[in-house]
Amino acid sequence: LYSCKNSHIAYNYFMKIFSKYLFIILFLNGCSSEADLSFKANSLIVPDYKFSTYLIECNLKDNSNLLSLESFLSNLIKDKFYNDNKFILRAHFPKTSFVDQFILDIQNNSNEDIFPSLINDLSIQGFDRIASCNFNTNQLSGLSLFENIIDDKQLSIATEILNCGYINGSNYGDFKLAIDRFLNQMATLKISYKAVYLQDQNATNEFIWINNFYSDDYSNELTNFWINTNEAQEIKNEFLENSQCAKANIYNSYTIN
Repeated sequence: LYSCKNSHIAYNYFMKIFSKYLFIILFLNGCSSEADLSFKANSLIVPDYKFSTYLIECNLKDNSNLLSLESFLSNLIKDKFYNDNKFILRAHFPKTSFVDQFILDIQNNSNEDIFPSLINDLSIQGFDRIASCNFNTNQLSGLSLFENIIDDKQLSIATEILNCGYINGSNYGDFKLAIDRFLNQMATLKISYKAVYLQDQNATNEFIWINNFYSDDYSNELTNFWINTNEAQEIKNEFLENSQCAKANIYNSYTIN
């Protein structure tokens, strides 16, 4: 009887200790699950891509110049192939005194693979005699984040292209909070502006951010209306917590249509 009583006491003591540590284990697992779910939720927030883009880096050939390129592009748009809503063709020229390089921007708004046909047609039209380009480039998924164009008659626009990367384990889901704050601020300004987000699906830790300004005086407009505000500084800090970008390359850009 004594032995049974001691066994019973020992059993009750064991169960109390077991229950205590089982509660701790379950609590820790619960916290871990919440953290994991939070991380996974952010990872699941991805851009709703609307188009694909190729950014083709080109060099003018020795016997060519901007006038010959401009003449070629002016004749090119007379072809009905380039008056198709399936794609938009743009050219970005660096804002420098001497230009011998440019970027050909091909935005595909359809699900068709128009890239091979377009490149082949450019070659047939004689583009190879004017410029040499790196057509071996990856396709980028694209999304227009914001667009407020007051003066849509402006043919030439100022374009800033930034090559960026996520830092500190961030992803688009984390970055979107800062993006939304920024776009809400831009919506309050009377500035002709468009923001584009591009990403190579083979390099999801990197992205390209493009600012398009449809005003010759965009720098002063931003300085006078926004950059020096507290909101701008806070949003800049949020951007820096999630991403790091190289210095922006600035271009004069033209849509070929």
